Amino acid sequence: MNSNDEQHFLSGKRIVIAGAGIGDAIGREGYSLSLRGDPPSEGIQTLQKLGILQEMIDESNPGSYFTLFNYDFSSLMEMRSPPIEGLSQSSIGISRSKLREILLKNVHSSISINWNCAVTSADELDNGQVSINLSNGSKDQCDLLIVADGSNSIIRKCLRPEHVLNFAGAVCITARTHALDQFPAPLDKTWGGAIGGDGHFLFVAPSDRTSAFWSVSYLTDKLRPAKPAGTMMEQEIDEVLDEAKQRTKVFTEPIGTLIKETLRSSVAIFNAKDLVPFRNHGSVIFIGDAQHAMSPFAGNGANMSIMDGYQLADQLVHSKDLNTAIRSYDDLTIPRSTTAINISHRSIAMGHSQGIWNYMYVGILKVMSWYFGYTSKKIHN
Repeated sequence: MNSNDEQHFLSGKRIVIAGAGIGDAIGREGYSLSLRGDPPSEGIQTLQKLGILQEMIDESNPGSYFTLFNYDFSSLMEMRSPPIEGLSQSSIGISRSKLREILLKNVHSSISINWNCAVTSADELDNGQVSINLSNGSKDQCDLLIVADGSNSIIRKCLRPEHVLNFAGAVCITARTHALDQFPAPLDKTWGGAIGGDGHFLFVAPSDRTSAFWSVSYLTDKLRPAKPAGTMMEQEIDEVLDEAKQRTKVFTEPIGTLIKETLRSSVAIFNAKDLVPFRNHGSVIFIGDAQHAMSPFAGNGANMSIMDGYQLADQLVHSKDLNTAIRSYDDLTIPRSTTAINISHRSIAMGHSQGIWNYMYVGILKVMSWYFGYTSKKIHN
């Protein structure tokens, strides 16, 4: 608040949050999220500020760092977030369902959550309020609408149609496994991506404590029809899995085992897309992927969303008016999300590199791994 005797500009106002952000588990329970403490991520520090970091750590997946592998799963570089003072871990992987469970458990009792009641459209009124239409057929009105309905935001298409997703140039075939008796190496210790050198990039990680997620991607200038999990017939699933086997033939284990143990209903195809971050205005605030969607190659979407929620709340509480709060929030989120998206573009180019570019990237990674490993040993000695 601005002062003890001055009423806050949001006092008595009705605030609606559309979408559950990273807490949305519709059709996505099988995926895991990587939370990190290194800039520009800092999702770990935000969870600590919220007082729920230890709960997240207690429910986290095996492995505590990302590794970039060669095609044979020999390590090119281990990307460990630097230690953070006062914290036991600086990065974790956690299943979306567990993260959602912890977030819901810590929602304040004064906040009401209405499930299966999505905002389907919105109108900004002349009096500064926002009129919303809901999926149950009812209508509502609020003084502030916070939009967290994801990269394919319905509200963004309605109110900010000029801000559209851009194809990042990669198509991904993804799936997760059945529950495994044990994780095949190296997933028992780490997760990460492997560079095939033939134009394919492979990502493997625990999706929870018993199953694993895999994704093989390739570059193309044409969008492929998206196939969400659970939408393909049995014959089409067979064809996609056969394609995945062909696209991963250069890679060694564990991918063979992961494809063999794939949960058929989880097989999906999607196009990697991102969104140029844009500034907010009026009584509608877009956050997370609704404002700055990034492809999975950024490895930062969840971190950005967690920070968005915390920083927006902080600005709304401490700013003198709504315009100042929005401007201050955008000044924080746009630079870091732009950096993350730019990094994702470089990751896409490196991960799918071939020929001389592949030799160059792999060589640079080996030198960097040796140098930083050597420097770390000197410091600790």
